[in-house]
Amino acid sequence: MSRAGVNAGIVLRLMQEEELQAAHELELSCYSELAAASREAFSFRQKHFPAYFWSAWEGGRLIGLACGVRTEESSCEGDAVKSTHDADLGGRHLCVLSVAVAENSRQKGIGSMLMEALIRQAAEDKLASVVLMCERHLIRFYEALGFRYAGLSSSTHGGIEWHEMNLQLA
Repeated sequence: MSRAGVNAGIVLRLMQEEELQAAHELELSCYSELAAASREAFSFRQKHFPAYFWSAWEGGRLIGLACGVRTEESSCEGDAVKSTHDADLGGRHLCVLSVAVAENSRQKGIGSMLMEALIRQAAEDKLASVVLMCERHLIRFYEALGFRYAGLSSSTHGGIEWHEMNLQLA
């Protein structure tokens, strides 16, 4: 079941299967090819975790997305969740795997809106926490959303230095 929200002409809603190519193109515009999720990974996430695949639209154009998978792991430490389809439909934690906002749409609160939608869904589903890895320059962004810095990750996914963040829900 889809929920919709509108903020200054921006429509937030769940990603649909027929929109996954646009999602993948946005992902590739925001991350290096090595770090970006594959089209297959997006397909897996949307099929198995549709309530955790949010999109932001403006004027009929995809300008942002945020998605993740449920897992029993209380951390995104390592590359298992990112590099494979290792997830658990009944997992107690949400691991956020992609947050992407089109370059010309940044600094408008879209990333925050998308993350708040994921957090709200995780809380409604009574998950224990939301976990993610981010680059150093995004630590403050996630802290402003209530996440706590957990430390430098051992992951080298995409050749990037990742930092673990977590938000306890219950």
